[in-house]
Amino acid sequence: MNNLIKEKKLRPLEEVIKYNFQDKNLFYKSLIHTSASKEKISSMERFEFLGDRVLGLIISEELFNRYPNLKEGELSKKYSFLVQRSTCAIIAKKINLEDFITLGKSEIINKHIKKSILSNIMEALIGAIFLDSNYGTTQKIVISLWNETIISLEKENNLLNPKSDLQEKILSMKKKLPVYNLISTQGEDHNPSFTISVSIDGYKPVKAIGNSKQDAEKKAAEKMLKIISNE
Repeated sequence: MNNLIKEKKLRPLEEVIKYNFQDKNLFYKSLIHTSASKEKISSMERFEFLGDRVLGLIISEELFNRYPNLKEGELSKKYSFLVQRSTCAIIAKKINLEDFITLGKSEIINKHIKKSILSNIMEALIGAIFLDSNYGTTQKIVISLWNETIISLEKENNLLNPKSDLQEKILSMKKKLPVYNLISTQGEDHNPSFTISVSIDGYKPVKAIGNSKQDAEKKAAEKMLKIISNE
């Protein structure tokens, strides 16, 4: 595929993120997953490394400025939710990022793209935007994409991270931190099911099932919080 065809194919993505790349090569490389890369060192993975840090700083600064009356712990809960993989994957789907990703055959399963890949490419794209422009421009794009999710946190407490809540609760009880263990993995590659247990001194382990390890851990933490709170 020559550069003119690439540019035409990817233009809709530039339109939805409201940014036109000066260096189109950065743009192209951020969307080529490691499984399809011919490079010795994957550019996408390097962009992802950078994008992860840039995203973290932008979200931290936004929360700090937007919520001057929140304590550090409350800010941390919001931050954890906003930068986690599942949230990045949701933002990626919001801009139809899966339509522009180049994948190797090993990662194409029944036309489904893993949430982890969507998340990684989303961060790689942020890294590429930062390299192509500057912090201020990247900040505007990220806040525009994340703003709806940030606002939703003000309305729905259930979006906050139960793992963080459980950790805070346990620390206040002067107990050791919760331990999460993977019990089993079932299902097809494109639709897996994970069973996770959480253990805390003085309590029976609690199990939960989710479509990702992170999801199962959250559900297990929620169950354990209810048990502790009802005592």
